[in-house]
Amino acid sequence: MTRPNHAFSASLKGTEQLREKLVGEITRFERQLDALKASDEPVDFSMMQTYKELIHSRREMLAQLPASF
Repeated sequence: MTRPNHAFSASLKGTEQLREKLVGEITRFERQLDALKASDEPVDFSMMQTYKELIHSRREMLAQLPASF
């Protein structure tokens, strides 16, 4: 009788949760960047760069995750 590998399924669930969190953060940072670009306030280039770096780093992490099933 073969037992299911619960550690493996828990790992996949954790990976999927991390994937969802990263996608949510990317979306939130993209919206904040867009709002900053559309603002009538003086351009804050350092904040724009920060958002770009946050987006880039999360996309890199997302690309490193194993494919979901």
